[in-house]
Amino acid sequence: MPHKINGHFPWESGKKMRAAAYYRDLDATRFLPYEEKFSGLLGLWEEAKKGEFEVVVVASPEILGDDYEELVENLRRCAEVGLLVAIAEKKAG
Repeated sequence: MPHKINGHFPWESGKKMRAAAYYRDLDATRFLPYEEKFSGLLGLWEEAKKGEFEVVVVASPEILGDDYEELVENLRRCAEVGLLVAIAEKKAG
């Protein structure tokens, strides 16, 4: 099946989207309070609201949450500010 469009995003429109990378040290932040653990992500959301970029790139889903609730909450907040989330492809073996 050809993929000409995806929802509201016409991928073949030629529009370039700006991206920002987000990362955190999983071991160092695992037991921190939410606001401290994701302080960098909170800052990215503020920048995204200003139109600085449209995509946030992470290396793995774990970066966005240590458990299901954190992951879903952070994906919800990304959507709320209009961010697309790109997760890097896992390297083969």
